[in-house]
Amino acid sequence: MAEALPITVCRVRTPDGVKDYVTCVPHQAAFASGLAPEVIVGVLLRPVDQVTAITPEVFARNRVFVDFLHAVIARRGPGLPGLVAEARRQGEGWVYIIDQRTRNPQGHIPPEDIIGVFAVQRGRIVPDSYQSSPKHLILSADGFLQLGAELQACLLEELASVPDAEPGAAADRGGM
Repeated sequence: MAEALPITVCRVRTPDGVKDYVTCVPHQAAFASGLAPEVIVGVLLRPVDQVTAITPEVFARNRVFVDFLHAVIARRGPGLPGLVAEARRQGEGWVYIIDQRTRNPQGHIPPEDIIGVFAVQRGRIVPDSYQSSPKHLILSADGFLQLGAELQACLLEELASVPDAEPGAAADRGGM
């Protein structure tokens, strides 16, 4: 299992008031360059000082982050050695992208832990075949999204290359 996605809470003054954004970029990076909407995983529905734990009940995901995540998987997944090997092993069908937080990866996978799928034909991932799962949860009762080492490295690399946010951009374009 990969190391967990780094989760940070950043308090930001927005035109709508103070918000506590959940992000997976280091605090220093957030303060140095601002929070572009793509790096905001979600927002806390109550102030962080009133929250004992970040649970699904106090968290709202950010659609911009979710769309960015799926775009990274669709673009980078077909070239990852682990997925290529699984497609070759499988031959035909689907390669599922399973959230690594799932409790029983060899057994029944709940819908909220299926991130998406790639079609496989003749042992190869079909180009442009990625389909995201609308039932996947960024945060479930079992914790935040865990991608596995290869996909997590891709996500963090692409998040690091997102252009710096302009002041107020997180609030103005957040898409929560």
